[in-house]
Amino acid sequence: MKKSSRLMTVLGIGGLVAGSLLTASSASAGSSGASPAASVVAERHLMTSQDVVRQTSAAVLLNAAGGVPTTVLSETVPAGSWVLSSNATLVSWEPSDYTRCTLYAGETVVGGAASMIGNASTGAGSGVFAATVAAHGAFSGTGPTTVSLRCGHDTTRNRAPYVDPGATLWLHRSDGPGQLKR
Repeated sequence: MKKSSRLMTVLGIGGLVAGSLLTASSASAGSSGASPAASVVAERHLMTSQDVVRQTSAAVLLNAAGGVPTTVLSETVPAGSWVLSSNATLVSWEPSDYTRCTLYAGETVVGGAASMIGNASTGAGSGVFAATVAAHGAFSGTGPTTVSLRCGHDTTRNRAPYVDPGATLWLHRSDGPGQLKR
């Protein structure tokens, strides 16, 4: 790899880290029952009374075992219809591997996304050291439901990938999936 290519890679990763730090700095220090590294987003004007937003304030280390997801964020919501959105920046300096983030309503998969992260010269193929994935989904529940964002990777590693601080889970109560309100 040429020196200029390495510099651009470092600058690109620095931009991702800086963006994650700016996002994480908007979170408050409290956790209000969400996962241990989660806090409530401080900007109340960005959401309605029907929204629930959680954001990590610290990095979340994924399980080193391949195919075993780690809960990054979770929240229990009351009965109703919900639209879900999430994003997480995945980081790995190890050999490249597929890394996946999945949204669950209870134990039912309602959305997901994947990316190849890690050292592109070793591992499963091409990859970058950090990548942000976004997943979206919707569900209707008749009682309280725990919604979670879980991330994992395919191959067992000595050192697992991690999720940068600032991962976000946004839950919006709706009139019902597929129903337009006029």
